[in-house]
Amino acid sequence: MEEYDRVWERFVDGRRLEFGGYMDPNWQEGHKLSASLIVPGEASRFHERLEPLRDALRPFPFVSLHPDHFMHITLVLLGFLVDEPGEDDEVSRTRLQGIEKRARIALSDVPAFTVRLANLNAFPGAAFIEAQDGGMLDRLRDALCTSCDLKNPQGPPHLTVAYFQAPDGTDAPEELISAIARYRDWPSVRSW
Repeated sequence: MEEYDRVWERFVDGRRLEFGGYMDPNWQEGHKLSASLIVPGEASRFHERLEPLRDALRPFPFVSLHPDHFMHITLVLLGFLVDEPGEDDEVSRTRLQGIEKRARIALSDVPAFTVRLANLNAFPGAAFIEAQDGGMLDRLRDALCTSCDLKNPQGPPHLTVAYFQAPDGTDAPEELISAIARYRDWPSVRSW
């Protein structure tokens, strides 16, 4: 959990927002589709516990809440789907098929484990719920990156609740920091 505490301290100390996520035109740079390896979440299973967190974020005009069908924990961002990759953040359909095949093999022996979702937190571009699992998601990431020749992502595994859609460097309002702080020690949203 120390990594999550460091993320929160950086957010509070920096007090800056970024335009987060797939809606950022600078992130897309003309691309239409991106590919990721994810753990899907069934928001209907923890909707009651999720709503107070969403309600705390809803008043801010720059917050874009994730809909229920979009809830997931990203393990590895693969890149934008293109016919002929020319940049590090692009992947071809052929490479994607190879990654899928190697990922299935790499994860075939991974035992089931529990992920506890608790505590609201934030990066400059997003609000998220911490995914607490005793390091299993990190082990999944490591296995995927090793077997599929992928770059291991930075930052702790998490369930994004909302993107912040403010110009990079915008001051984070004290009211936002306070709203998130009220849910820093939020009991488990759901184990899955």
